[in-house]
Amino acid sequence: MKVLLHSLFHALSISSCVIYSVKHDQICLSIGHVSPIMRLGAYGLPPYHVFTLEEIEEATNNFDPSNLMGEGSQGQLYKAWLRDGSMVLVRCLKLKQRYSPQSLLQHMEVVSKLRHRHLVSILGHCIVTYQDHPNAASTLFLVFEYVSNGALRSHLTGKLNITNQNGFSNINSSKIIRSVCFIFDFTDWRKREMLKWPQRVAVTIGVARGIEFLHTGIAPGIYGNGLKMDNILLDENLTAKICSYNLPMSSRVGSESPFNGVEPPEHLGSVEHTEKDDIYQLGIILLEVVMGKPITSQSEVDVLKLQLEGSLSDAPSKLRGAIDPSIRGTFAYESLKIAVEITISCLSKDSSKRPSIEDVLWNLQYSLQVQDGWTTSGNLSTQF
Repeated sequence: MKVLLHSLFHALSISSCVIYSVKHDQICLSIGHVSPIMRLGAYGLPPYHVFTLEEIEEATNNFDPSNLMGEGSQGQLYKAWLRDGSMVLVRCLKLKQRYSPQSLLQHMEVVSKLRHRHLVSILGHCIVTYQDHPNAASTLFLVFEYVSNGALRSHLTGKLNITNQNGFSNINSSKIIRSVCFIFDFTDWRKREMLKWPQRVAVTIGVARGIEFLHTGIAPGIYGNGLKMDNILLDENLTAKICSYNLPMSSRVGSESPFNGVEPPEHLGSVEHTEKDDIYQLGIILLEVVMGKPITSQSEVDVLKLQLEGSLSDAPSKLRGAIDPSIRGTFAYESLKIAVEITISCLSKDSSKRPSIEDVLWNLQYSLQVQDGWTTSGNLSTQF
Protein backbone atom coordinates (compact mmCIF):
# COMPACT_ATOMS: atom_id res chain seq x y z
CA MET A 1 0.00 0.00 0.00
CA LYS A 2 1.63 3.21 -1.09
CA VAL A 3 -1.20 5.56 -0.48
CA LEU A 4 -1.47 8.74 1.50
CA LEU A 5 -3.93 9.88 4.12
CA HIS A 6 -6.94 11.81 2.89
CA SER A 7 -6.94 15.59 2.65
CA LEU A 8 -9.13 16.59 5.50
CA PHE A 9 -10.48 19.93 6.38
CA HIS A 10 -13.24 22.39 7.23
CA ALA A 11 -13.15 25.19 9.79
CA LEU A 12 -15.71 24.73 12.55
CA SER A 13 -15.92 26.09 16.08
CA ILE A 14 -14.76 23.55 18.64
CA SER A 15 -17.60 24.63 20.92
CA SER A 16 -20.17 23.15 18.53
CA CYS A 17 -18.55 19.68 18.57
CA VAL A 18 -18.81 16.59 20.71
CA ILE A 19 -16.39 13.68 21.09
CA TYR A 20 -16.84 10.35 19.39
CA SER A 21 -14.84 7.67 21.18
CA VAL A 22 -14.36 4.06 20.05
CA LYS A 23 -11.80 1.57 21.31
CA HIS A 24 -9.34 0.22 18.75
CA ASP A 25 -10.46 -3.37 19.26
CA GLN A 26 -13.94 -2.53 18.03
CA ILE A 27 -12.82 -2.39 14.41
CA CYS A 28 -11.06 -5.03 12.38
CA LEU A 29 -8.58 -3.83 9.78
CA SER A 30 -6.50 -6.21 7.70
CA ILE A 31 -3.22 -4.45 6.87
CA GLY A 32 -0.77 -7.33 6.94
CA HIS A 33 1.81 -8.19 9.55
CA VAL A 34 3.20 -5.70 12.05
CA SER A 35 5.82 -6.64 14.62
CA PRO A 36 4.02 -7.15 17.99
CA ILE A 37 6.29 -4.66 19.76
CA MET A 38 4.95 -1.93 17.49
CA ARG A 39 1.52 -2.34 19.08
CA LEU A 40 2.93 -1.31 22.45
CA GLY A 41 5.05 1.55 23.67
CA ALA A 42 8.14 1.02 21.52
CA TYR A 43 11.58 2.64 21.78
CA GLY A 44 10.65 4.81 24.75
CA LEU A 45 7.36 5.98 23.25
CA PRO A 46 4.20 5.69 25.34
CA PRO A 47 1.45 3.36 24.11
CA TYR A 48 -0.81 4.87 21.46
CA HIS A 49 -3.61 6.83 23.11
CA VAL A 50 -7.08 7.94 22.01
CA PHE A 51 -7.39 11.41 23.54
CA THR A 52 -10.56 13.14 24.65
CA LEU A 53 -11.22 16.74 23.65
CA GLU A 54 -10.79 17.70 27.29
CA GLU A 55 -7.29 16.20 27.30
CA ILE A 56 -6.39 18.11 24.13
CA GLU A 57 -7.69 21.35 25.63
CA GLU A 58 -5.75 20.75 28.82
CA ALA A 59 -2.53 19.96 26.91
CA THR A 60 -2.75 23.14 24.82
CA ASN A 61 -4.02 25.30 27.71
CA ASN A 62 -7.32 25.74 25.88
CA PHE A 63 -5.52 26.43 22.60
CA ASP A 64 -3.66 29.37 24.09
CA PRO A 65 -2.36 31.62 21.27
CA SER A 66 1.09 31.57 22.89
CA ASN A 67 1.25 27.85 22.08
CA LEU A 68 0.31 28.32 18.41
CA MET A 69 3.22 27.36 16.16
CA GLY A 70 1.57 27.54 12.75
CA GLU A 71 -1.77 28.16 11.09
CA GLY A 72 -3.20 27.70 7.62
CA SER A 73 -6.30 26.78 5.67
CA GLN A 74 -6.11 23.20 6.95
CA GLY A 75 -5.90 24.01 10.64
CA GLN A 76 -3.44 24.88 13.37
CA LEU A 77 -0.38 23.40 15.01
CA TYR A 78 0.16 23.81 18.77
CA LYS A 79 2.89 22.90 21.18
CA ALA A 80 1.38 21.11 24.14
CA TRP A 81 2.23 19.29 27.36
CA LEU A 82 0.80 15.98 28.49
CA ARG A 83 -0.01 15.26 32.12
CA ASP A 84 3.34 13.53 32.63
CA GLY A 85 5.08 16.78 31.66
CA SER A 86 6.30 15.64 28.24
CA MET A 87 6.13 18.14 25.38
CA VAL A 88 4.24 17.14 22.23
CA LEU A 89 2.83 18.77 19.12
CA VAL A 90 -0.91 18.85 18.46
CA ARG A 91 -2.13 19.25 14.90
CA CYS A 92 -5.74 20.37 14.45
CA LEU A 93 -7.12 19.26 11.07
CA LYS A 94 -10.46 20.72 10.05
CA LEU A 95 -12.37 18.38 7.80
CA LYS A 96 -13.87 19.76 4.59
CA GLN A 97 -15.43 16.47 3.60
CA ARG A 98 -17.76 14.43 5.76
CA TYR A 99 -15.87 11.41 7.03
CA SER A 100 -17.43 8.92 9.37
CA PRO A 101 -15.57 8.45 12.66
CA GLN A 102 -15.28 4.76 11.79
CA SER A 103 -13.43 5.45 8.53
CA LEU A 104 -11.02 7.81 10.29
CA LEU A 105 -10.46 5.21 13.00
CA GLN A 106 -9.46 2.73 10.32
CA HIS A 107 -6.87 5.18 9.04
CA MET A 108 -5.57 5.87 12.54
CA GLU A 109 -5.40 2.15 13.27
CA VAL A 110 -2.82 1.87 10.51
CA VAL A 111 -0.93 5.01 11.52
CA SER A 112 -0.75 3.92 15.15
CA LYS A 113 1.35 0.91 14.18
CA LEU A 114 4.08 2.92 12.46
CA ARG A 115 6.15 3.34 15.61
CA HIS A 116 9.91 3.17 15.50
CA ARG A 117 12.83 4.87 17.16
CA HIS A 118 13.86 6.44 13.85
CA LEU A 119 10.43 7.69 12.74
CA VAL A 120 8.59 10.73 14.04
CA SER A 121 5.57 8.94 15.46
CA ILE A 122 1.97 9.91 16.11
CA LEU A 123 1.29 9.31 19.80
CA GLY A 124 -2.48 9.51 19.59
CA HIS A 125 -5.51 11.22 18.15
CA CYS A 126 -8.89 12.71 18.98
CA ILE A 127 -11.88 12.68 16.62
CA VAL A 128 -14.54 15.36 17.08
CA THR A 129 -17.99 15.09 15.48
CA TYR A 130 -20.70 17.60 14.63
CA GLN A 131 -23.14 18.04 17.48
CA ASP A 132 -26.13 17.76 15.15
CA HIS A 133 -24.53 15.00 13.02
CA PRO A 134 -22.69 12.63 15.38
CA ASN A 135 -21.94 10.25 12.51
CA ALA A 136 -19.83 12.87 10.70
CA ALA A 137 -16.38 13.92 11.91
CA SER A 138 -15.64 17.64 11.91
CA THR A 139 -12.12 17.82 13.36
CA LEU A 140 -9.20 15.46 13.76
CA PHE A 141 -6.50 16.19 16.34
CA LEU A 142 -3.17 14.41 15.92
CA VAL A 143 -0.63 14.28 18.74
CA PHE A 144 3.00 13.93 17.59
CA GLU A 145 6.16 13.28 19.54
CA TYR A 146 8.29 16.39 19.81
CA VAL A 147 11.79 16.30 18.29
CA SER A 148 13.87 19.03 19.89
CA ASN A 149 17.06 19.40 17.86
CA GLY A 150 15.74 20.47 14.48
CA ALA A 151 16.65 19.31 11.00
CA LEU A 152 19.82 17.40 10.18
CA ARG A 153 20.82 19.96 7.57
CA SER A 154 21.17 22.69 10.20
CA HIS A 155 23.72 20.49 11.99
CA LEU A 156 25.81 20.25 8.84
CA THR A 157 25.91 23.98 8.19
CA GLY A 158 25.89 25.22 11.79
CA LYS A 159 22.83 27.40 11.19
CA LEU A 160 19.10 26.95 10.89
CA ASN A 161 17.57 26.12 7.55
CA ILE A 162 14.63 28.53 7.41
CA THR A 163 12.30 27.54 4.60
CA ASN A 164 8.80 28.07 5.89
CA GLN A 165 8.10 30.09 9.01
CA ASN A 166 4.46 29.28 9.50
CA GLY A 167 4.90 25.58 8.79
CA PHE A 168 1.91 25.31 6.48
CA SER A 169 2.33 26.98 3.08
CA ASN A 170 3.45 24.75 0.22
CA ILE A 171 2.49 21.66 2.19
CA ASN A 172 0.62 18.81 0.55
CA SER A 173 -2.36 18.40 2.85
CA SER A 174 -2.66 14.68 2.15
CA LYS A 175 0.66 14.03 3.88
CA ILE A 176 -0.19 14.49 7.53
CA ILE A 177 3.13 13.42 8.98
CA ARG A 178 5.08 15.27 6.30
CA SER A 179 3.29 18.51 7.11
CA VAL A 180 4.66 18.55 10.64
CA CYS A 181 8.31 18.51 9.55
CA PHE A 182 8.35 22.15 8.54
CA ILE A 183 7.89 23.52 12.05
CA PHE A 184 10.64 21.80 13.99
CA ASP A 185 13.39 24.25 13.09
CA PHE A 186 11.52 27.24 14.49
CA THR A 187 11.53 26.22 18.12
CA ASP A 188 15.17 26.92 18.94
CA TRP A 189 17.11 29.84 17.49
CA ARG A 190 20.49 28.91 18.93
CA LYS A 191 23.31 28.24 16.54
CA ARG A 192 23.62 24.55 15.76
CA GLU A 193 26.71 22.55 16.62
CA MET A 194 28.15 21.06 13.45
CA LEU A 195 28.39 17.28 13.44
CA LYS A 196 31.77 15.61 13.17
CA TRP A 197 32.29 12.48 11.10
CA PRO A 198 31.47 9.82 13.76
CA GLN A 199 28.22 11.62 14.56
CA ARG A 200 27.33 11.89 10.89
CA VAL A 201 27.79 8.17 10.32
CA ALA A 202 25.71 7.37 13.41
CA VAL A 203 22.93 9.65 12.14
CA THR A 204 22.89 8.01 8.70
CA ILE A 205 22.69 4.59 10.35
CA GLY A 206 19.57 5.81 12.15
CA VAL A 207 18.05 7.00 8.88
CA ALA A 208 18.82 3.64 7.26
CA ARG A 209 17.21 1.79 10.16
CA GLY A 210 14.08 3.89 9.81
CA ILE A 211 13.91 3.08 6.10
CA GLU A 212 14.56 -0.59 6.83
CA PHE A 213 11.54 -0.63 9.12
CA LEU A 214 9.35 1.00 6.48
CA HIS A 215 10.52 -1.53 3.89
CA THR A 216 10.57 -4.70 5.97
CA GLY A 217 9.07 -4.06 9.42
CA ILE A 218 5.50 -3.91 8.12
CA ALA A 219 3.90 -5.96 5.35
CA PRO A 220 3.38 -4.84 2.70
CA GLY A 221 6.40 -2.55 2.82
CA ILE A 222 6.05 1.22 2.55
CA TYR A 223 7.97 2.76 -0.37
CA GLY A 224 8.09 6.07 -2.22
CA ASN A 225 8.71 7.96 1.01
CA GLY A 226 9.93 11.22 -0.51
CA LEU A 227 13.13 11.16 1.54
CA LYS A 228 15.18 14.33 1.69
CA MET A 229 17.52 16.11 4.07
CA ASP A 230 14.92 18.57 5.39
CA ASN A 231 12.80 15.64 6.56
CA ILE A 232 15.47 14.15 8.82
CA LEU A 233 15.20 15.48 12.38
CA LEU A 234 17.47 14.99 15.38
CA ASP A 235 16.39 14.65 18.99
CA GLU A 236 18.30 15.77 22.07
CA ASN A 237 20.57 12.71 21.78
CA LEU A 238 21.18 13.31 18.04
CA THR A 239 19.03 10.30 17.21
CA ALA A 240 17.79 10.61 13.63
CA LYS A 241 14.04 10.52 12.98
CA ILE A 242 12.35 10.51 9.58
CA CYS A 243 9.38 12.89 9.66
CA SER A 244 8.20 12.27 6.10
CA TYR A 245 6.96 8.91 4.94
CA ASN A 246 4.10 7.41 3.00
CA LEU A 247 1.03 6.48 5.01
CA PRO A 248 -0.65 3.25 3.86
CA MET A 249 -4.34 3.97 3.37
CA SER A 250 -7.29 2.15 1.93
CA SER A 251 -7.85 4.43 -1.07
CA ARG A 252 -5.70 6.72 -3.19
CA VAL A 253 -6.13 10.48 -2.97
CA GLY A 254 -5.05 11.81 -6.33
CA SER A 255 -1.97 10.75 -8.22
CA GLU A 256 0.55 13.34 -7.04
CA SER A 257 4.07 12.04 -6.67
CA PRO A 258 5.29 11.93 -3.06
CA PHE A 259 8.72 13.16 -4.10
CA ASN A 260 9.51 16.67 -2.88
CA GLY A 261 13.13 16.85 -3.99
CA VAL A 262 15.35 15.20 -6.59
CA GLU A 263 13.63 12.20 -8.16
CA PRO A 264 15.32 8.95 -9.16
CA PRO A 265 16.11 9.24 -12.89
CA GLU A 266 13.98 6.29 -13.94
CA HIS A 267 10.85 7.72 -12.32
CA LEU A 268 10.68 11.21 -13.74
CA GLY A 269 7.05 11.59 -14.80
CA SER A 270 6.03 8.31 -13.18
CA VAL A 271 3.97 7.53 -10.08
CA GLU A 272 5.21 3.96 -9.57
CA HIS A 273 7.73 3.62 -6.77
CA THR A 274 9.81 0.79 -5.31
CA GLU A 275 12.32 0.32 -2.54
CA LYS A 276 15.10 1.37 -4.94
CA ASP A 277 13.56 4.86 -5.20
CA ASP A 278 14.08 5.33 -1.49
CA ILE A 279 17.63 4.02 -1.85
CA TYR A 280 18.40 6.69 -4.46
CA GLN A 281 17.07 9.45 -2.23
CA LEU A 282 18.97 8.03 0.73
CA GLY A 283 22.04 8.30 -1.48
CA ILE A 284 21.39 12.02 -1.90
CA ILE A 285 21.13 12.40 1.88
CA LEU A 286 24.43 10.52 2.29
CA LEU A 287 26.00 12.70 -0.39
CA GLU A 288 25.01 15.86 1.45
CA VAL A 289 26.28 14.44 4.74
CA VAL A 290 29.67 13.77 3.15
CA MET A 291 29.90 17.03 1.22
CA GLY A 292 28.36 19.26 3.89
CA LYS A 293 26.38 21.48 1.52
CA PRO A 294 22.76 21.56 0.33
CA ILE A 295 21.95 19.65 -2.86
CA THR A 296 18.93 20.93 -4.76
CA SER A 297 19.17 19.63 -8.32
CA GLN A 298 19.90 16.51 -10.31
CA SER A 299 22.86 18.20 -11.98
CA GLU A 300 24.46 18.80 -8.57
CA VAL A 301 24.00 15.14 -7.71
CA ASP A 302 25.65 14.05 -10.96
CA VAL A 303 28.59 16.45 -10.61
CA LEU A 304 29.32 15.56 -6.98
CA LYS A 305 28.96 11.85 -7.65
CA LEU A 306 31.52 12.07 -10.48
CA GLN A 307 33.81 14.08 -8.22
CA LEU A 308 33.72 11.40 -5.52
CA GLU A 309 34.17 8.58 -8.03
CA GLY A 310 37.29 10.30 -9.36
CA SER A 311 38.58 10.87 -5.84
CA LEU A 312 38.26 7.19 -4.95
CA SER A 313 40.46 6.16 -7.86
CA ASP A 314 43.18 8.64 -6.92
CA ALA A 315 45.41 9.13 -3.89
CA PRO A 316 43.72 9.31 -0.45
CA SER A 317 44.50 13.01 -0.27
CA LYS A 318 42.17 13.57 -3.25
CA LEU A 319 39.16 12.18 -1.39
CA ARG A 320 40.10 14.01 1.79
CA GLY A 321 40.20 17.25 -0.15
CA ALA A 322 36.84 16.65 -1.82
CA ILE A 323 34.67 16.32 1.27
CA ASP A 324 33.32 18.82 3.81
CA PRO A 325 36.32 20.71 5.27
CA SER A 326 34.64 20.91 8.68
CA ILE A 327 35.08 17.16 9.29
CA ARG A 328 38.78 17.07 8.48
CA GLY A 329 40.73 15.61 11.36
CA THR A 330 37.70 13.70 12.66
CA PHE A 331 37.58 10.68 10.36
CA ALA A 332 39.49 7.53 9.52
CA TYR A 333 40.16 7.41 5.79
CA GLU A 334 38.85 3.83 5.45
CA SER A 335 35.65 4.77 7.28
CA LEU A 336 35.08 7.67 4.91
CA LYS A 337 35.91 5.52 1.88
CA ILE A 338 33.36 2.85 2.84
CA ALA A 339 30.65 5.48 3.29
CA VAL A 340 31.48 7.17 -0.01
CA GLU A 341 31.44 3.86 -1.88
CA ILE A 342 27.96 2.94 -0.62
CA THR A 343 26.78 6.48 -1.38
CA ILE A 344 27.89 6.13 -5.00
CA SER A 345 26.18 2.74 -5.25
CA CYS A 346 22.91 4.23 -3.96
CA LEU A 347 23.10 6.88 -6.70
CA SER A 348 23.40 4.43 -9.59
CA LYS A 349 21.17 5.50 -12.49
CA ASP A 350 20.38 1.82 -13.04
CA SER A 351 18.01 0.99 -10.19
CA SER A 352 18.88 -2.72 -10.39
CA LYS A 353 22.45 -1.87 -9.39
CA ARG A 354 21.46 0.01 -6.25
CA PRO A 355 21.99 -1.87 -3.00
CA SER A 356 19.22 -3.08 -0.72
CA ILE A 357 18.57 -1.15 2.47
CA GLU A 358 20.13 -4.06 4.38
CA ASP A 359 23.34 -3.68 2.35
CA VAL A 360 23.39 0.08 2.96
CA LEU A 361 22.90 -0.43 6.68
CA TRP A 362 25.64 -3.07 6.86
CA ASN A 363 28.16 -0.82 5.11
CA LEU A 364 27.34 2.19 7.27
CA GLN A 365 27.67 0.11 10.42
CA TYR A 366 31.00 -1.22 9.18
CA SER A 367 32.13 2.34 8.45
CA LEU A 368 31.30 3.31 12.04
CA GLN A 369 33.07 0.22 13.37
CA VAL A 370 36.23 1.18 11.48
CA GLN A 371 35.88 4.75 12.73
CA ASP A 372 35.49 3.63 16.35
CA GLY A 373 38.59 1.45 16.10
CA TRP A 374 40.56 4.35 14.67
CA THR A 375 39.34 6.75 17.37
CA THR A 376 40.08 4.43 20.29
CA SER A 377 43.61 3.95 18.94
CA GLY A 378 44.21 7.66 19.56
CA ASN A 379 44.67 8.59 15.92
CA LEU A 380 44.20 12.10 14.58
CA SER A 381 43.91 12.80 10.88
CA THR A 382 45.56 16.18 10.49
CA GLN A 383 47.48 15.98 7.24
CA PHE A 384 45.60 16.97 4.09
